[in-house]
Amino acid sequence: MISALAQAFRFPSVAYLHKDVLGAFVRRELKARYQGSLLGRLWPVLQPLLQFAVFGFVFAVVLGVQLATANSIVPSQWGVVFFMLSGIVPWITFAESTQRGVQVVVENANLIKKIAFPSELLPTQVVLVATVQQLIAFALLVPTYLIVVLAVSGAPMADRLSVASHLAFLPVPLLLQFVFATGLAMLTASFNVFVRDVGNVVPLALIIWQFLSPVFYRFELVENGLANNAPWAVSVLHANPLYHLLLLWRYAFCFERDVAFPQASLLTFGITAIAVFVLGLSLFRRWKGLFADEV
Repeated sequence: MISALAQAFRFPSVAYLHKDVLGAFVRRELKARYQGSLLGRLWPVLQPLLQFAVFGFVFAVVLGVQLATANSIVPSQWGVVFFMLSGIVPWITFAESTQRGVQVVVENANLIKKIAFPSELLPTQVVLVATVQQLIAFALLVPTYLIVVLAVSGAPMADRLSVASHLAFLPVPLLLQFVFATGLAMLTASFNVFVRDVGNVVPLALIIWQFLSPVFYRFELVENGLANNAPWAVSVLHANPLYHLLLLWRYAFCFERDVAFPQASLLTFGITAIAVFVLGLSLFRRWKGLFADEV
């Protein structure tokens, strides 16, 4: 256990030592995604713009979802947009990291067999690529959020500044999500080398996981009904790490005054993220000597 913790604490220095290799992997992946397309490098910006437009139109206009409360300081439709995007964008990033990560060792068999380098960087670069996409989306979402909260809202300026200040919390869920996703990618990638069924199970598990996570709904709106009809379901949802992660993201992009800081979720997800990362890195390093024979 002590050895696994030591490896986890040393990992940032290992990644930094090989930052050139890691950066090359990330640039290659991003370039390959849009190579040959007519719009080329515009796609990383166009994709989140289209997502914002589609999700805003579908949930706020077509479905008429109402999430406003007495404490909301922005127009109802904007509240729906911020709520949905603060759940959907992190979920897309996490799902992509997990789904791509499970196959990353098998897909890079030539590197595993021929080049001596820290192969744990392979799952890391997959998560980095997805995180870069998320940061591009946030580069569009954050200014929009600030404009609506500070300029469009009719609330007192003290309330606007208080709500907008929650954005200072953004690096916390971003870092914890990266740690959790990287550990999970290492874990699933390791198992997939020996049991290829893992690559088929993970996409199905992600579909189930998405609907067990409050990506599209406010958990508190369904909690009372679950508590009366299926109290065990409340415990299951609370045990979901993504439940706590999404609470952290929603706190950063809150649009209501007097929102309580999710201290319990921060502690729960923080411990979970570190534990998953330590376990994933430990197993990956323990088994990576066998990868070349299996892939």
